[in-house]
Amino acid sequence: MTGPTVSRALVAFICEGRTRELPPDTVQSTQRAIANWLGCTLGARDDDSVQAALRVADALAGPPQASLVGRDRRLDVVNAAWINALAANALDYDDMHVPTLIHPTGAVVGAALALAEHTRASGAQFIRAVVTGIEVECRLGLLLFPQHYDRGWHISATLGTFGAAAAGCVLLSLDPVRTGHALGLAGTQSSGLRAMLPNACKSFNIGKAAASGTLAALLAQAGFDSEPDVLEAKFGLFDVFGWPEDTASVLADLGRHDLITEASLKPYPCGVVIHPVIDACLALAEQEPFDPATVRRITITVHPRTLVLAGRQHPESALTGRFSVFHAAALALTRRAAGLSAFDDTDVHDPVLHALRARMVGVEDPTLAPRQAQVRIEYRDGRTLSQSIEHPSGSPQRPLSDAQLAAKFTELACRALAPEAAARLYEACGRLYHLPDLDALTAQWTRPGPARAAPPDHVQ
Repeated sequence: MTGPTVSRALVAFICEGRTRELPPDTVQSTQRAIANWLGCTLGARDDDSVQAALRVADALAGPPQASLVGRDRRLDVVNAAWINALAANALDYDDMHVPTLIHPTGAVVGAALALAEHTRASGAQFIRAVVTGIEVECRLGLLLFPQHYDRGWHISATLGTFGAAAAGCVLLSLDPVRTGHALGLAGTQSSGLRAMLPNACKSFNIGKAAASGTLAALLAQAGFDSEPDVLEAKFGLFDVFGWPEDTASVLADLGRHDLITEASLKPYPCGVVIHPVIDACLALAEQEPFDPATVRRITITVHPRTLVLAGRQHPESALTGRFSVFHAAALALTRRAAGLSAFDDTDVHDPVLHALRARMVGVEDPTLAPRQAQVRIEYRDGRTLSQSIEHPSGSPQRPLSDAQLAAKFTELACRALAPEAAARLYEACGRLYHLPDLDALTAQWTRPGPARAAPPDHVQ
C-alpha cells in the first residue's frame, strides 16, 4: 500500500468519525442492529454463563458508571462492557458480517454503550461510534479473512477488540496521537481461540474484546503510550496474524461505504452457516406433512466450511446443538421451527431426533458459496423432495422485515422486561439517532435516579 499505513489510515478514519455525516441507510441499519443487540442481551440475562461472569465482575468492579442491560444496577465501564457484550453473544442470535464471520455489534456496542452512557453522549454520537468501530473491525476482517480465521483465531474477538477501541476513541474524542496508541493497546490485547466456540468461553471472548477495547481507549486518554503502527510494526499484528495481500482495494472506499449495511440479522439462534439449511428444511416441511419414520436418507449439500464449523452429527448439549447443522435440520423438519424456543426447549438426546440425524449425510461442495445450501429427502417409497437456497433469510439480500425484527426483539426482551418496557425500548431504538442522550434506552431497565453531572475530561 502506497501512502499512509493501514494503521494510520484507520486512525484518520476514526478521528473523522466524531463529526461524519452518516447516510440514512447507515443510520437505519445501525439502529436495527443495536435493537437486535439489545434484544439478544436481554434474552440472555439469566444465562448461566452470564450469571457466573457477573459474580466475578461484582467482586472486581470499580465505581458504578454504566448500567447492565436488563438489570437495575451499574458497574464500572470496563466491567459493564464485558458483561453486556458477553450476554449479547450467549444465545448465538446476534448479527453477523458473513464475508468475515465477524459478529459486528458484539464487542463494539458493548464498549460504546458503556462509554456513551457514562459520558452522556447523544444518540447520534453513540451511533457514530458504533458505525466507526464496526467499520474498523470488519475492514480488518476483510484484510485478514480467511487465513486468520483458518489458523484458529476467533475473529470476532481478535478484531472486535480493535472495533471496541475505535468506538471508545470516538466517544472520548481522542486526537490522532492518542487514537494511534489506543489501537496499539487494542492490538496487544487482541486474542481469542476458535477452540472455545462450542462452549461458554465463546461468549467470554466477545465480552473480553469489549472490555479490552474500552480499557485501550481509556488508557490512551490517560496518556499511556503504545506502538502507533501496531498493524505493520515488526512483530505487530500483521507479522503475527498474517500479512494481507491487498490493502489498497479493501480501504479504497473507507468512509464512503459502511459495512454495517451488509450485516445479517439472524432469524435463527445458531451458527450463521447453518441458516440456509434451515431455510431449505422449513420450505420442505411446508410442502407436505413430515414423518421421520418414512425417510430413508437426507442429503445436505453445503460449502465445506459449514461442515467444519457445524458438522456435529449428534450434539451433546443445547449449546453444541446450535453448532450442529444436522440437529438444526432435524428441528426445522420435525418442529417446522428453528427459533429460540425450538432450540431451547428441545432435548438434543430426543430419540426421534437422534434417529433422524443418523439418516442425514453431509456433502461438501466447494462450488457452493457459504450462503448456499441444498437439502434432498429420499423417502422409503422411492419419492424424493429437494430444496435449494441461494441467499438465507436475514441476509442483506433477504433482510428481516421490520415486523420480523420487532417480533424477535419482543420474544427476547420479554425474558427480562415487562412487555410495556420492551415496547418502549424498541421504539426508542428506532429514533436513537435523534435522542439527546441514552436515557430513553436505559430507563427501561433502571429506576430513575438523581441527575448525573457532566463527566470530567477524563473518565474516572
